Amino acid sequence: MKKQIAKYILTFFCIYFLLAGLLVMAAMIPKVYIKKNVEESAVYLCEGELFGEAVRNADGSIIDRYADSILLGIAYSYDSNSPLCSVMESKYYHRDAFNENENLLKAVTDDCIPNQQYLRYWHGSNIFVRPLLTVFNLKQIYTLNGIIIGLLGIVVSILLIRKRAFFLLTGFIIGLIMTSSWFVPLSLEYTWTYLIMMVMIIAVMVIADNNKDAGLVFLIGGMVTGFMDFLTTETITLTVPLLFLLWSVYGRIKKSGCGLSFNLAVKAAITWGIGYAGMWILKWITASVVLAENVMPYISEHIEERIGFGVGAGAGRLIIGAVTRNISCLFPFDYGSFGIFMGVVFLILIFYIGYVYRKKQVDKKFILILGCIGIIPYIRYIVLHNHSYLHYFFTYRAQIATIIAVALILEQLLKKHASIGNLG
Repeated sequence: MKKQIAKYILTFFCIYFLLAGLLVMAAMIPKVYIKKNVEESAVYLCEGELFGEAVRNADGSIIDRYADSILLGIAYSYDSNSPLCSVMESKYYHRDAFNENENLLKAVTDDCIPNQQYLRYWHGSNIFVRPLLTVFNLKQIYTLNGIIIGLLGIVVSILLIRKRAFFLLTGFIIGLIMTSSWFVPLSLEYTWTYLIMMVMIIAVMVIADNNKDAGLVFLIGGMVTGFMDFLTTETITLTVPLLFLLWSVYGRIKKSGCGLSFNLAVKAAITWGIGYAGMWILKWITASVVLAENVMPYISEHIEERIGFGVGAGAGRLIIGAVTRNISCLFPFDYGSFGIFMGVVFLILIFYIGYVYRKKQVDKKFILILGCIGIIPYIRYIVLHNHSYLHYFFTYRAQIATIIAVALILEQLLKKHASIGNLG
C-alpha cells in the first residue's frame, strides 16, 4: 500500500512539473510568430456574435466566442522574456467599451499592453493552442479539433464493437447526439474535456483488458482536466471513463461481489478528485509564490460567485433553474414543441422497455452504482448552481454520462448476467 501511495504522489508531481513546464515553453514562443494567425482569428471572431446560436432558437447550439477570445488574448499576451510570470498572471487586453472579440483584435493590431489578469485558471490548453497558432488560425484549429474528436470517437466505437458492447455503444452514440456534440469542435472552450474523455475511455478499456490498475489514469485525467478546462463539462472526464471501466470489468466484478465495483468507483472518484483539485490548488500556490502576492482573496471571491453565495431568497429558484435549464438543452428537447414531444416519447419508451421486459433477477447493487454515477451531473448543477444556471448552454453536455448510465442500467435489466461485460 505504501509503495502504491508513493507511486501516486510521484506521478502527481511529475505530471504537475511536466504540464507547467510545457506551458512555460509555449509562452517562450516569440509573439511575432503567432501575430498573423491571431489577427486572422480575431477578424474571424468579430464576424460572429459573442454567444451566437448555430441553430436558431436552440440554446444547446450556442457557440461561446467570448471564452475563445480571452484564451487567444492570453496566448498572444504571454511575454517570451518573462514566461513563468506571464503564465501565472495570464493577462490579456480588456476595455469595457468593447466586447472581447473586439478587444482581441485591438490588442493585436495596436499592440496594446495587457491590463486584465485571469490567474485563477491554468489556461493549460495553450500548450497546444499557442504552438498551433504559429501554423494555423482559429478556424483551422477548429477543423483540426473536429477531425481529432471524430477519429477518437471512431476508435472508441471500434473497441466497443469488437467487445460486442452494443448497449454501451448505443448509449455512447445517443449520448453524443443528445448533447449535440457536433457543435463541440466549434469552440475551443468546449473541446478539451471531450478530447480528455475520449483518450481516457480508450486508456481504461485497454487497461481493463490487461487486468491493470486504472487509478493512475483517473489521477492524471483529473490533473489534465484541471489544467486545461475552463470549468465547462469537467465531470465527463470522471463519469464517462468510469462507466466504461465498470462495464469492461463487470465479469470479474460479478465473481468478486458487488463490493469490488463500489471500491473501483470510489477509488476512481477519489484519485480523479485529488488530481483535479490538486492541480487548481497548485496553480494558486505557484502563482502566489512566483508573483509574491496573496491571490486567495481573489480566488475565494470567484468560488463564491460560481457556487451562488449571496443570491438570497432566489437561491431555490436558481438551483431548480440550473437543473431544468440544463435538461432542456438536450436534443431533441431544445427543438420546439415537436422536439419536446419526441423526447418525452423516447423517455417513456425506455422506461416501458426496462419495466416490462426486465429479468426477474437483476443486480440491484450494480444498478445503484450506475445510477449514482448518472446523477453526478445534477449534483454538479446544484452545487455550482449559479455557474450552471448562467452557462447551461454548455454545461448541459455533462449529461452524456447520465445517458450512458441509463443504457447500462437497461442492459442490466434486459440481459442475462453471464453475457454482461463480455470481454471477448
